[in-house]
Amino acid sequence: MRMHVVVVCSVVGFLGLVIVILGVASEAATAQALVQGEYYYDDGGLNVKCVYRATPALACGIVAALLALTAQVAVTAASLCCGCCRTWELPKEIRHVVGIVLSAVSWIVVIIVMVLFIAGAAMNTDQKRDRTTDEKCPVDPGSALFAAATVFSLVATGLQIASYVLLLATPKAPTKPVATQQPELAMGQPKRDAEEAVAGGDPPPPPSAPPLSEDTEPTSQV
Repeated sequence: MRMHVVVVCSVVGFLGLVIVILGVASEAATAQALVQGEYYYDDGGLNVKCVYRATPALACGIVAALLALTAQVAVTAASLCCGCCRTWELPKEIRHVVGIVLSAVSWIVVIIVMVLFIAGAAMNTDQKRDRTTDEKCPVDPGSALFAAATVFSLVATGLQIASYVLLLATPKAPTKPVATQQPELAMGQPKRDAEEAVAGGDPPPPPSAPPLSEDTEPTSQV
């Protein structure tokens, strides 16, 4: 496996792990938001609201949303540099299409993750909220949002790595140069001529001397 593939996959996997850790920490921090036994009386005591304070989930949610966006932008940029700009070939056309689809789906999932994290962080600020129908205060505001964002972040990390690997272009096989084929043809020519001569039959007889005419007499040696 090429080095840049290992680097990109390692970075994306590390960012995904950090996002999961931040999501779990945010969900645990939501239990500290409610100020127990403190209420806010509005309109002359006719409307009683629950009092909440800011928790570390606010910062964790914002950082997790930014890291999710950073990982998505990084893997998309790496895919454009290493795979998408190459020409399409028939053996890898399906891989290219599937990689683009997975990349588009990962963008959608990352946007969902960002919205969930930001919404959960917004519920962990200093605020006053109305009580539920059973006259109780929600203890963990935004906990369900952080849990859903954490699960979706795992899905987004898997889609990012899969799309990047599929969009990589495989190197073409080297073709044999024409110059190396010419000596073989030249060397094979005499052999082919000799084979054709043997296959054609006996070689033609040598040219004979012209016949002597009757008027000419043989010369005698003295």
